[in-house]
Amino acid sequence: MDEKRSQSRVTTVSRVKISHSTFGSRRALTRNISTSGVYLELQDQPQLPVGAHIRMQMLDSARPDVSFNMKVLRTDRQGLALKFVDYELEGERFNINELKQHWQNNVAR
Repeated sequence: MDEKRSQSRVTTVSRVKISHSTFGSRRALTRNISTSGVYLELQDQPQLPVGAHIRMQMLDSARPDVSFNMKVLRTDRQGLALKFVDYELEGERFNINELKQHWQNNVAR
């Protein structure tokens, strides 16, 4: 199978909460993450079409109050592949590219 990812992934298992108007809130675990997206392992996953937008909070992070707006890229029997769209903090919405730049600057130090 050809690799289509443009960003390298880091294997990590972290708790997240996802939310959508069709199913409310559910807990899931990350399988891997990159600067562009995340793959979630999710039992009893909701039926979401590719392109649907959901909200995600990283419960094990230093800032679990940050809400990420995510876009569904694909679904399979194990879970969901999601793309970062933007994020919200204290009622304000921010461009995800600003956060990516912050991550890259901190990793480079």
